[in-house]
Amino acid sequence: MRVGFDIGGTFTDVIVLGDDGQLTTAKVLSLLDRVGEDIVTCVQRSSAQPRVESFVHGTTIGSNAVIENKTALTGLITTQGFRDELEMRGQKRPNIYDVSWDRLPPLVPRSLRLEVRERILGTGQVERPLDMADARQAIQKLLDARVEAIAVSLINAYLNPVHEQRIGQLLAEMAPRMVVCLSSDIHPEIREYERTSTTVINASLIPVVDRYLNQLEKYLSPYSERLLIMQSNGGIMSAQMARRRPAYMIESGPAAGVLAAARLAKEVDLPQVLSFDMGGTTAKACLIENGAPLEKSGGEVGGGATMTTRLFGGGGHALRVPSLDIVEVGAGGGSIAWIDEGGALRTGPHSAGADPGPVCYGRGGQEPTVTDANVVLGYINPEAIAGATLRIDRQAAWRAIEEKIAKPLNLEVLRAAYGIAQVANAAMMRALRAVSTERGRDPRGFTLVAFGGSGPLHATALAESLGISRVVVPMYPGLFSALGLLLADYRHDYVRSVALTLDKVDPATIFQQYEALEASARTELAHEGVAPDAMRFERQIDLKYGYQVSEITLPFATNLTAAEVRPALTKLFTEAHRQAFGYDRDDAIELVNLRLRALASAGPVRFADLVSRKTPGHPQPTNAARQAYFGPGPGSLEVSIRRREQITHTQTGPMIIEEPDTTVVVPPGWTVSRDGYGNLLLTR
Repeated sequence: MRVGFDIGGTFTDVIVLGDDGQLTTAKVLSLLDRVGEDIVTCVQRSSAQPRVESFVHGTTIGSNAVIENKTALTGLITTQGFRDELEMRGQKRPNIYDVSWDRLPPLVPRSLRLEVRERILGTGQVERPLDMADARQAIQKLLDARVEAIAVSLINAYLNPVHEQRIGQLLAEMAPRMVVCLSSDIHPEIREYERTSTTVINASLIPVVDRYLNQLEKYLSPYSERLLIMQSNGGIMSAQMARRRPAYMIESGPAAGVLAAARLAKEVDLPQVLSFDMGGTTAKACLIENGAPLEKSGGEVGGGATMTTRLFGGGGHALRVPSLDIVEVGAGGGSIAWIDEGGALRTGPHSAGADPGPVCYGRGGQEPTVTDANVVLGYINPEAIAGATLRIDRQAAWRAIEEKIAKPLNLEVLRAAYGIAQVANAAMMRALRAVSTERGRDPRGFTLVAFGGSGPLHATALAESLGISRVVVPMYPGLFSALGLLLADYRHDYVRSVALTLDKVDPATIFQQYEALEASARTELAHEGVAPDAMRFERQIDLKYGYQVSEITLPFATNLTAAEVRPALTKLFTEAHRQAFGYDRDDAIELVNLRLRALASAGPVRFADLVSRKTPGHPQPTNAARQAYFGPGPGSLEVSIRRREQITHTQTGPMIIEEPDTTVVVPPGWTVSRDGYGNLLLTR
């Protein structure tokens, strides 16, 4: 038995794959004081004497701690003259013309950023030895300040870590129980600010994540000692590794859904896909081509919407860890609708969350949300959702929209509710355009794969705005991220900076570096219980023209001979640069980083098998109908209510398909059918 559970801002999704292949699912409110009990209840319901092989968990604990400034009190030791690196942030800002923009405060206050005298050159040579008295004084000052963690990031330590290692040894002597992170261990890559910021984020999250996992394991350990954590890159790692490198799980939750969408696209042969995941708090989008989601070597956290360009950051804290290229906006089912000072209708980014939740949940919520609007419009069942476990109060939602939105704007309630949905759609369009048109892709040739508790409600409206004519709603759409957890492989990423032009690179050194990275990877995977014959490795290389500030990551063939390395890399980079930017030059090419991806399968699950794995207590067919409002043009129409199993042939909208974990809206002008994998295909 394997269990995947994804704790979101509003709902926690649980999916249990039994030893007999049967799936048991649950969707419960994310009440953190009892979420462990709810997961255990679902496990107990699936088997009389459950014994779990592994729990796989997706979480936003890391990103929430950074965004809400609830990380552990952390100190930083750095080279003399680099104390303010964290605050200057490479002079990046989201909008150079916005004079009212306020920079986020650094994760480490200036009083806890201390300098030591030492210097290592860009060649890796020691110009000035480490002043041990300085180091002792800095450590003692941080200990007196009662910090919970200490990050060490010295200039050029990615080339020569000797001084960082000496400070690490000194810390082990003076404070053996202190959390210590060395940049040469966490992120040995060129670029000073990014390396320092990543190390600080990792150090500041270790105490937070450790306490969180301890609490979770208290409930789960009677059933299994094996807790695996989803990483930002779409792979999984052990809880022990997550305690050491929590920075790698910042985008843990969103990555699982994208991974599931990518696996589905590959299995059903969808070459171009936009994944769209709308939950209770945020909406996420990602570009998937030929079954592989777009990835990035780093990004930011804590700066609002995760949309950045190569030149301007989003105002957050730099985080250089491999991750899926997901764009996220603060628009979800729980996003609160409000009227700004200019009298314009807005939604989000503030969310009602799980407590109190939308007004229609009857848990004390007072502010109208996107979910309340969907209830008033007739899209969501007016009596109960989540498999009839959560009662819905449509009249309360109606009154909230009437009092807070409709009357102030002098609108009818249905028009106001429709406006809330449209404003939320406009915010989510930013994410979808960011991963399509802003990446140079024409979205009209793509398929939109919609999931999450609210995704299928809004998918067709977003598809129409983008010119997309096909939407796929997979099996278990509201639990799709939890399902993605069961599809994930073990994965660890390693990097080694080189920073030399190709004509000065020794091919033998490249091979030696890769072999050293593979040796480290084998050791770490073995500690996680992976058999040597199950390990596989993928080599990549970062190249750029010498004058460029960003590089292109390309595959590095393992069968190259030493004589073939330079010409093969030159050809590979020239072709990739021409494809990405439309030109190439005869300028010197620089090798920036060597990258290694270590993988191992954790247990295959195929979408083709899910069709026959019925969930116990599946809802019965229905022939009900109700009124739903589709805007000023169509107005209110009577729509038939169906279950997924009732879609046995192509049917025309308007129609609403109710499922235990979500609701699918098929508006007028769209048709719906079901394929051999159980997916709903919406076309126009």
